[in-house]
Amino acid sequence: MAPPSTFVDSMALQEVMISSPPDIKPTSSNINDAAPAGGRRVFKAIEPAFVPINGVYGGHLLGQAVYAAYKTVDKSFYCHSITGHFLVGGKPKIPFIYTVETLRQGKTYCTRNVLVRQPNPTDPRPLDSEVVFFATVSFKTVEPRGLESQVPPPKELKQWVSNPKQSELAPAVDVPSWIEYVKHKGIQPYYTGVEIRKIDVEEENRSRPLHEHRKVQIYRPVGPLPSEEQSALSICTHIYASDRNGLFAVSAPHNASDNILHAGSLSHTIVFHANPNKLLFSDTDKEDDPSSWAILEQLGDSASEGRGLLRARIWSADGTLLASAIQDALIRVQVDNGGNNGKRKQTFGESLKSLL
Repeated sequence: MAPPSTFVDSMALQEVMISSPPDIKPTSSNINDAAPAGGRRVFKAIEPAFVPINGVYGGHLLGQAVYAAYKTVDKSFYCHSITGHFLVGGKPKIPFIYTVETLRQGKTYCTRNVLVRQPNPTDPRPLDSEVVFFATVSFKTVEPRGLESQVPPPKELKQWVSNPKQSELAPAVDVPSWIEYVKHKGIQPYYTGVEIRKIDVEEENRSRPLHEHRKVQIYRPVGPLPSEEQSALSICTHIYASDRNGLFAVSAPHNASDNILHAGSLSHTIVFHANPNKLLFSDTDKEDDPSSWAILEQLGDSASEGRGLLRARIWSADGTLLASAIQDALIRVQVDNGGNNGKRKQTFGESLKSLL
């Protein structure tokens, strides 16, 4: 099956009805109707999620969970924060099912809980299957102008987006051994739904302490966003991109990315700061226009206890701080220098080398 060609296709959902015993069937109800207080609605992904190598990309789950939650709120609300927890690795090609529960429906704030499952097609009780991911999504209404302040943008920000197409597409896995592997195999970099390009900041990172090394990427959705869902899908684009290659902002400063044994997100929180009008992607056809791109700046604040803490900021091309993110990740690396007489688990780099 070919990957979806646009972000709209990548996020596409079909609402399904719930029967008892728990089963799912297509429904003809209006997918954009708000959920009743205390109610729940169920949506099934139409297209497969992006798979960088073997596992499903976590940003897809984050973005699509929020998109499903958007289907249950009034159009006056926009997502201002999400916290997601990754419980079990997703499986390629099996559709995800999103159950959206209404936790609270207020006048200016409302909250949704999203449970994500991936049952086998033959499972007779799909809504009783294992939860692989869950998220709490908070929405709010736009407010009159009030307090306004933010940290200053990076001094290099305008340079990062001055010539977007001159930056290379971000690799599926930003690890030296993977980059060498795809070059040797002639595999072309590609993106699904969101075009993400990597900014070269290696030279400046050499003079920085480990915790101040930065990873910088710029991104935009692929294809136009329909006007009636432009705000929702723009915010989902930011959420989708926020997880891309972030773990390597922790391992790369240690030159340990090739030595990874096991890595994956544990939790991921994003908080939006800007008015939703500032979050819009509206000029996706103007590929060389800096204003049509957003900037993701990632830093690995901590590495300890087999985990890493990633902190990220999302900027607009004009220097507005759009969002902040924090990610707790599992990162286990090989540090025994090849001991245990070859009985130890292969590192990521060693696995790829064996395939050359």
